[in-house]
Amino acid sequence: MIAMIERILLRAIETICLLLLVILAVSVVYSTTMRYLGASPAWYDEIASVLLAWLTYFGAAYAVFLRQHMGFSGIVTALPKPLAVALALFSELLVITYFAVVAWYGNAVLAVAKWDSLLSLRWMTLDIVQSVIPIASVIMIIGTVLTLPRALRFAAEGIDPEHAEIEQAIAEAEAENSAMAEKEGAK
Repeated sequence: MIAMIERILLRAIETICLLLLVILAVSVVYSTTMRYLGASPAWYDEIASVLLAWLTYFGAAYAVFLRQHMGFSGIVTALPKPLAVALALFSELLVITYFAVVAWYGNAVLAVAKWDSLLSLRWMTLDIVQSVIPIASVIMIIGTVLTLPRALRFAAEGIDPEHAEIEQAIAEAEAENSAMAEKEGAK
């Protein structure tokens, strides 16, 4: 059940990131083309910045679900198992607390930001622009909670996910090399 929810949220975040990336790319191409034609749109700079910020926040949320943020898993795996689990749990609680604070204050900023707008698009208020902060923070909390059992299991088993990923990539490369060598030998 948790894995299904995690997959659904991951696909939703992927879709949002892809849409933001496509919209950003289209706006850059459009703006560049119009600039060469002598009719540069006034809204481009602000919209591109907003889209890039939104893409960054949702990309960070995506990385949370994949557990691809920088960490010190080598330290955790070097510790005795009970201490490793305790440290992993403590660090996860710190992450959740941090994003809860960011979401709380990010939401508080929205009340002030609703009275201001972008310079080039007066209809787009800054609360819309800044809403990515609490939204992404809540998504990151959800991602941390959903992937917490896996992180604790890795800590309990002494598995370093980064080294496991590297070892898997090496094994796949070696298998590919031997398959290519067999093909070369068959010729």
